[in-house]
Amino acid sequence: MIRHLARSLRAAVLPLASAAAMGVVLLTSAWDWEEGAGLRLLYALRGIRPPPDRVMIIALDATSAGALGQSERPERWARSLHAVLVGLLAERGAAVVGFDVLFERSREPAEDDQALAAAFRRAGNVMLVEQLTRETISAPDGTALGSVDRRVRALPLFLDAVAGSGPFVLPKTPEGVFEFWDSLPSAGDQPSLPVLMAERIGAAPSPAARRRVLNLYGPLGSVRTVSYARALALAADPQEGAVAFAGKAVLVGFAESNQSRQADAYRTPFTREDGVDLPGVELLATALGNLLDGSGLTRPEDVATVPPLLAWAALLSLPWLGLGTRRAALVTAILGGVAVAGSAWAFAVLDLWLPVILAGLVAPAVAALLGIAWHIRAARRRERQLRRAVDLGLTHKGSEALASLLRGREAGRRFHGVCLCSDIEGYTALAENLSPEATRDILNRYFAAFIPVVQAHGGHVMDIVGDAVLSLWLADDAPDEACARARAAVLELHTLMNRAPAEGTLPTRFGLHVGPVFLGELGATHHREIRAVGNIVNTASRIQSANKHLGTRILASAEVTAHGGPGSARPLGRFVLAGQSAPVGLHELRCEALPADADRAFADGLAAWSGGAADWARERFAATLTLVPGDGPARFYAARCRERGALGADSDGIVVLGSK
Repeated sequence: MIRHLARSLRAAVLPLASAAAMGVVLLTSAWDWEEGAGLRLLYALRGIRPPPDRVMIIALDATSAGALGQSERPERWARSLHAVLVGLLAERGAAVVGFDVLFERSREPAEDDQALAAAFRRAGNVMLVEQLTRETISAPDGTALGSVDRRVRALPLFLDAVAGSGPFVLPKTPEGVFEFWDSLPSAGDQPSLPVLMAERIGAAPSPAARRRVLNLYGPLGSVRTVSYARALALAADPQEGAVAFAGKAVLVGFAESNQSRQADAYRTPFTREDGVDLPGVELLATALGNLLDGSGLTRPEDVATVPPLLAWAALLSLPWLGLGTRRAALVTAILGGVAVAGSAWAFAVLDLWLPVILAGLVAPAVAALLGIAWHIRAARRRERQLRRAVDLGLTHKGSEALASLLRGREAGRRFHGVCLCSDIEGYTALAENLSPEATRDILNRYFAAFIPVVQAHGGHVMDIVGDAVLSLWLADDAPDEACARARAAVLELHTLMNRAPAEGTLPTRFGLHVGPVFLGELGATHHREIRAVGNIVNTASRIQSANKHLGTRILASAEVTAHGGPGSARPLGRFVLAGQSAPVGLHELRCEALPADADRAFADGLAAWSGGAADWARERFAATLTLVPGDGPARFYAARCRERGALGADSDGIVVLGSK
């Protein structure tokens, strides 16, 4: 029971860690991602949507200014012209008219102001926008004490004539605007202009917490827009004017499709790549449209979304507890896609703005990163278990065979020997996807096939670490014979493991080196084993690792091949191995030599490489690959020739190998 409880507690660590990591992310500026990339993604997935037919815009644009002989600055247009427009709209049955234009100053001639006020009074359905400006309050000594919002309103002449006025404030963020004030406390909770216009035509907006989230209809021009000059022409015709304006909420304001002429524009998720934003009047029309069709976005408070996001991050970590890395990553990616699809559906169908970046991208990334770390830790734990689980009696037998050589020399003895290091290709992936018990069984079958070959050729298995095997041939009296035995053993192992695999075999890489080695008992007082130590062991291990770079399976140092032995030894050049400083000559051991033409082409290429003739070397290595397409060393050097300047080789052709 205790073991079961411990296992359950261990399994809970990853979900709790994922939730905690997600919590740390939420304490940063991660919410800004939703207002920027998140909102743009949701709008991109949803696309544009039709606005209400009852809302339209009359644009004060440059085209109309030219046609009507007015200034390019809309605030300087003749107010008598506005009076004409208001009168015609009233005659054609417009439900309400809103001016996104400030009339805060008198204009000459005064008769124009009087005419406009009279038109407002006769229409009885005109509303004007107000502006809020923030002013700093300072002490007599100039010290800033705070700030206050000041309402900039139309002249009393106009305020007395219209049905109402109100502000339209768009809070700005680094990503643009996405909401508006329903009522602003600093303006005495005065209802905003779109709220007043909606109430005017009988639409009672639902209560809001002072701020409403805009649900945009699309890019510039999505709300029906008519140029000022065209609107005058339409309204002048009783029949066409009635069709165009009867029962409509009409907004008059500056709207320009020319980026260089945009003066009242705001960045939104629908801002075009050429920089064309949405004008303030279209955002005003959008707010009014949202109120009329009840489609304003609902956005839960950030605090309310924290628990679901933490739970979601914990849930995303669960596949990493029971699946392999690839499958867990795939499931996590699918669940992230489901979150994105769910948020997009809620946005398009329910007008609900849910976190999409945090739920669909950040939470899966957090779970995946922690899951990968969890798998790496588990793989290392399994390796440690394997080291305990593997039948180490196999190595002990080898140690016992050497014990007689060390009797009376408790401190150990120095020998000359040939060291063979081997490593299973793809072992990490193998161990990752199997239970410790299953991996143990596979390795025991592998060692059962491997070790007898070493022993049959007079070698000693000195150590097994995970999947790596260290074997040794003593060479004090007969180095040629020891090297020959080691070469014969590695060629047989290569055939067994790589060329004609049978039950219990796994693809394996090998490295051979010869030199002085120290044999002695290592360990603590109550646990001592006979081990081989010395630079020969490290070098043989590095030579084995070099197979990954060169695309080979058996590499031997020049010191080994100098003593002769079975098989073919092809010189591959001189290398500085990972973690070492002195170059080592390497040979590829093969059961049979390359075809003569290919061998000659490779040798020519290697000579050219060593002499600094990279271009000629590249041609000869290419010729080798033509004859033997899968030749790893030729492919390695051909790539080095192309990148010689970046990767480097001295005048002797020495190649520096990294650890990867």
